[in-house]
Amino acid sequence: MSTTANEITRFLRKVRQVRDYQPEPVPEDVLVDILEVGRWSGSASNRQTSEVVVVRDPDARQVLATGGASMASRAGAVLVIVTQGDPERQELEIFDEGRMAERLLLAAAAHGLGSAIATLKGDGPAAVKRLLGIPTERRVRTVVAVGVADRDAIRARPKNPQPRKPLEQYAHWDRYS
Repeated sequence: MSTTANEITRFLRKVRQVRDYQPEPVPEDVLVDILEVGRWSGSASNRQTSEVVVVRDPDARQVLATGGASMASRAGAVLVIVTQGDPERQELEIFDEGRMAERLLLAAAAHGLGSAIATLKGDGPAAVKRLLGIPTERRVRTVVAVGVADRDAIRARPKNPQPRKPLEQYAHWDRYS
């Protein structure tokens, strides 16, 4: 691997979910750059069925937090991913939504920001649709919180006792066995 490939894969291995943020807004030009990365995410048959609602309002972020994205109230911005809600393409939309969410997370990390992907639960999707004026036929499940990471709060959290499994238990070569 070249030095560039080593740097990129090291960066990718270091990206983690961040749930604690400083109370600072995310600059609009940074948000636009993150959104551009999302806009260029691949999609099934290049249909580009996903859209994003950028939520910066603190009261709206609080509603998102109660809908299942608890870190939303602390983030500088929350990116709500909206898909068309086509029942015939549900699996493809869900896959595309996941691809976009991960790309938004990576773009935030490239800007030195923390971010986290969350799934709205229960009445959360319906409440968010009402709050943000999203048509009822659209699908809303995934949000990406973005903000300046609160490093002190992150260090204070207990460490995850579940280490990554070894490569030998994760990767199977040529056959699963």
